[in-house]
Amino acid sequence: MRVEIRSARPDDAACLAALSIQVWLNTYLIGGGIRRGIADFVLSEFSPEALKALIADPARHLLLMEDDGHLLGYAQMKLDSACQGCDFPTLEVERLYLLESHVGKGLGRRLMDAARQWARAQSGQPRLWLTVWHGNARAIAFYRRIGMAVHGETHFELEGAQHLNYVMLDPAPVGAASAAAVV
Repeated sequence: MRVEIRSARPDDAACLAALSIQVWLNTYLIGGGIRRGIADFVLSEFSPEALKALIADPARHLLLMEDDGHLLGYAQMKLDSACQGCDFPTLEVERLYLLESHVGKGLGRRLMDAARQWARAQSGQPRLWLTVWHGNARAIAFYRRIGMAVHGETHFELEGAQHLNYVMLDPAPVGAASAAAVV
């Protein structure tokens, strides 16, 4: 496997859209099928046009991971998204998506390390933060293994329902957190 990580380009949008839909549905469809509201959400949120707009947005940066031209996952960072309750520079990891077939191979850690390295190049040595659905035990355990801790709670709203998410935060600036995660 020759895995490479690079910045996303506009011509990656269709692959990013397909991967996003697959990961989102596998993660959040529990005990039920696809309803109209869910279909409408994923098809608008993860359309190729929406992904092209994210790639073009100067406040966001997408790093994608591929193996011989095949998309395996991506990290989406947002520069202008402050972590509530933090009095230091932060940078949000809006998404860290990896194909289910590649989970457990160390690729998520490599992708997060690349996100930390990219963040380190930004001014202010920001700490990374993210939200994760409270029912996603595997993701929460992963983020804890790489040095993140629960910092608070927030909610994601879909179809008028509130879904509890944890806010997780790197405990130190990205340079220090990355070094600690390697030990």
